[in-house]
Amino acid sequence: MHPFPLHVSAPDQLAYRLLQDCDWAQSEAADAAPLELRTVLSMIFDSPESLWVAWGREELRFFFNDAYLPLLGGKLHGAMGSRLDVVWHDVWADVEAAIQDALAGTARSFHNLPLMMNRDGAMRETFWTFSYSPLRLVSGEVAGVLCVVSEQTERVAERDMHHRQVAAITQEAREAHLELVRAREQLRQSQKLEAMGQLTGGVAHDFNNLLQVIAGSVDMLLHTSAVDDPRLRYIRAIGAASERAAKLTAHLLAFSRRQSLLPEVFDVCDSVRALSEIVTTVLGARISVTVDLPEEALPVLLDRNQLDTALINIAVNARDAIGGSGHVTIRLEKVSTIPSVRFAAPLKGDFVAIRFSDSGVGMAPDVIDRIFEPFFTTKAVGAGTGLGLSQVFGFVKQSEGEVDVTSEPGVGTTFTLYLPLTDHARADPSAAVDATWPHGEGRTVLLVEDNADVAEFAVGALTTLGYGVVLTHHAQAALAELERDPDRFERVFSDVVMPGISGLEMAKTIRARYPALPIVLASGYSELLAKDAGHGFVLLRKPYSLRQLADALAHPIRHD
Repeated sequence: MHPFPLHVSAPDQLAYRLLQDCDWAQSEAADAAPLELRTVLSMIFDSPESLWVAWGREELRFFFNDAYLPLLGGKLHGAMGSRLDVVWHDVWADVEAAIQDALAGTARSFHNLPLMMNRDGAMRETFWTFSYSPLRLVSGEVAGVLCVVSEQTERVAERDMHHRQVAAITQEAREAHLELVRAREQLRQSQKLEAMGQLTGGVAHDFNNLLQVIAGSVDMLLHTSAVDDPRLRYIRAIGAASERAAKLTAHLLAFSRRQSLLPEVFDVCDSVRALSEIVTTVLGARISVTVDLPEEALPVLLDRNQLDTALINIAVNARDAIGGSGHVTIRLEKVSTIPSVRFAAPLKGDFVAIRFSDSGVGMAPDVIDRIFEPFFTTKAVGAGTGLGLSQVFGFVKQSEGEVDVTSEPGVGTTFTLYLPLTDHARADPSAAVDATWPHGEGRTVLLVEDNADVAEFAVGALTTLGYGVVLTHHAQAALAELERDPDRFERVFSDVVMPGISGLEMAKTIRARYPALPIVLASGYSELLAKDAGHGFVLLRKPYSLRQLADALAHPIRHD
């Protein structure tokens, strides 16, 4: 007896041993088995999912992995390497057509398919979820079928039992039970949104580093190119595309609540009044707009740009929901409580409620449950990214507020943004930006950046601005440079997200040791900055322009 050679991670698993011991493995057919069969067998033996393979259009040799063993029941003995139609003879008439479709090159899938099956000598109703996929040789010919399978009998039985129990209880108890089910679903949805936020935030961080190199390099080319250079239109096209990519990334960051907000004190009534003209333009001439604002000022400490973006995103969704003639109402009022939203506890305090109502088609409850998920959209392909309402959700939650949605199909939808009011004084209007660019005049900057591509760009940008540069790749090296000779540095310019000591932690250490040394931080994504909006350091959002870098380094905050 000789083994049938395969490369698998766990050769001691039962299914693999059954393969080696089966009659087929000792046959000439096994010796002549093509590389494609050996590859797919290695794959299923290494997979934790329940998988089986039927190989040969006529032979239908049956192979399976350890995860599939419990589903065989009494059919296990002699099943490995036997004919699929023999092993599963009791259900063959029900599944043969789908398997033949897969052998003809058409994938098939079934959800909770009922099958009468021999279980312990008796025919019983069982339920299965299948996915049949054709397996092809290098030539393109279909040589077999791969099946991903799970038995749903117990789940279906539990569901049916649940239905019978619900039907048996009183109306009052039934309502209480459904309320509990909804609460669990809302909790699951909240957990899913949080998990999505962590994922999208991490992706956006890496993407912002790439955009920094692209957009920054475009900026330097524009800065150094002659005004009549024919290549300028191509350079500007790259810059415009990177700006659009940066906006999409900003939506992802807003949803993930890792966006580094730039809050300021302003009257939200004035802001909405000024924005109403843009909203009217976005909605179009066939949709009338009513803006209802209170007489009193409602000061907030928010990122004004993010608030404007959130309201415009809601306006775009209202326009698409109306799809023709209709009406939109924007109403602001001061409230003392945020009601329970998504089963969160009510909050007391001073808030402004911004209600944005439309006369559109409305939404079903299952759609409302998903509207804040990134990339979820009910629009046609190419009509939207599914990121607009994600930005609304992330911005409001990061601003310590809440967003609620009520809708009725055929009547319309109302978005209500609850945002905290503030007693902070409004800042003086900022001075006009100088048209000239500040120059480094040979002063030395300590640059801290762990990403090699971004570091290379930053060194070039700082040199272009007239600064000397000492580059370090992590906080420990930067602190060591300062300890060696702090007087040679006029500025510290550091990334925030770095392995080991973060840029924010390093900046606080430098502030304590060298209070007169200005520090500028750069980040496109940072949970640390999102949680510590009052860190007190100058912040550059990635991707930043050459002008923004020049201004930040010329006017950093000192802590004398």
